[in-house]
This record gives sequence, structure tokens and C-alpha cells, in this order.
Amino acid sequence: MPTNPLRDQAYKHIHGKLLAGDLPAGQVLSELSLAREIGISRTPVREAIQRLEHEGVLEQVPRFGTIVRRPERRDLADLYELREALEPYAAAQAAGRLGAQDLATLAKLCDEIGAIAAALKKAARPVPTAAELQRLLSADLCFHMVLLRASGNRRLIKIIADSQMLTRIFGTPRQEHDLAVIERTHRYHCEILNAVKLRRGERARQLMAEHIHASMREALDHFDRAQSTPDTRSIPLGLPDGLLEDLQRLERGPAQSQPQPQPRKPRARKA
Repeated sequence: MPTNPLRDQAYKHIHGKLLAGDLPAGQVLSELSLAREIGISRTPVREAIQRLEHEGVLEQVPRFGTIVRRPERRDLADLYELREALEPYAAAQAAGRLGAQDLATLAKLCDEIGAIAAALKKAARPVPTAAELQRLLSADLCFHMVLLRASGNRRLIKIIADSQMLTRIFGTPRQEHDLAVIERTHRYHCEILNAVKLRRGERARQLMAEHIHASMREALDHFDRAQSTPDTRSIPLGLPDGLLEDLQRLERGPAQSQPQPQPRKPRARKA
């Protein structure tokens, strides 16, 4: 899809509101209101909405309008099964390809998750605060994104990145993460980091598959409980700046490399 700055701006704005819980399932979208919020015309907003409909997040209801889809259990299972099929391969490909900076970033993200678990233990709290949960979800998503980039397969990156974002939109509202879940996430991330650092691709593949399968069980169990005890609260996901831009850049493909200036040769000294 050709680049359109205004459409991309509208897409990012709507996507951010979905992730923040400002547009819950069943909410009717108004092109006019969104256009006024962003300060652009309705046409790029309509195009952004059409893209989100194509991605399965929004849907058109006859005589009613465009609404945020209310996910079914099968939607969530499909997304996790896609990740379980593809993301372990990406983790194996990333093993041995990570530079020092990426390894340091992964270590910091592991530390972030570990610090949240430690804070819960110290305060004897069973679940994190909303702010802690934002940090947890963002650290988890960024950890996976770093590994995806290192895999080097652009099409695979785009498919998995989209499924991760959809999983967040469908799975974030109302879902709580207790200390046991956070500690398990921390353990998996640390072990995956160690495997890719040691260039153990098969071990990284195995650990990632286990990690995503465990996450799928937790998400589906939560979904089942939510059906019997519905709760309309949403938990905002504080995404780091630039993450959506990164996903859009991955979709467009690698930028054309610019010619680098050649270093000037030192002048020969006169005898």
C-alpha cells in the first residue's frame, strides 16, 4: 500500500485509542469526531478505518455503522496459534544475529519485568497496579519486537507484529496478571535471552514456543472467566514512542540506503 502521511496519522491515532482502551468493544466510531480530534479531513480517517476493518479489528454493521469488534474465543486462539507457529522460528533465526546494543536492550526489558515481580513480592500484593501493568505489557511487547527485527525476515516480522498488536487489543481489556504469571514471563524471557546470546537457536525456538503456548492458555482461561463475570474495565497499554511507526516502516520495506560520504585521504606530508 502506497504511503499516505495523513492516512498513516489517522491509523496511528485510532490504533492508539484502541490499545489505550478508549474505544472498547462495541463502540461506534465517528469519522467526523475522529477527523476533528486529529485535525484532518474525513477521507484519510475513512481510509484508516477501512484498513482496520481489513485487519479484523473493526467491522461494519448494516444500518448501525463501524464498530470495534467484540472478539470471540476463536479470534484469540487463532492469533496465538499463528504466533506459536511463526515466532519460535523467528527466535531461532535471531540467535547469533543480535548485536551488543540489542542484547543490552533485551537485558533491560528482562530487568523491568523482574523489578515489577519484585515490587509485588515486597508489597505482598497479588496483582500489579495499572501503571505497573502498562510497564509489564510494554516491556513484553518490546522484547518480542527486538527478536523479530533480528530475525531478518521482513514479511515474517510484519505478520507476527500485526498478530501481536491484535492480541494486545483483544486480550488487554480486563485481563489481570498475577505474580505467578509475571514471574513465569520473566523466567521465559531471561532463558530466551540466554539462548540467543549463546547462539543456541533450537533452544530459543523451544522456549519461545513454550512461552507463547503458556500465554495462550492464560488468555483463553481469562476469556472464559470473563464470559461468566463480565467486566467492562480496560487496561491501557503504554506503548513506547515510535513502535507503531516501526511497524509501518516494516510494512513499507527497507528504506533506500543513502550514499555515504567517502573519507578524505590525508595529504602526503612534504619532505
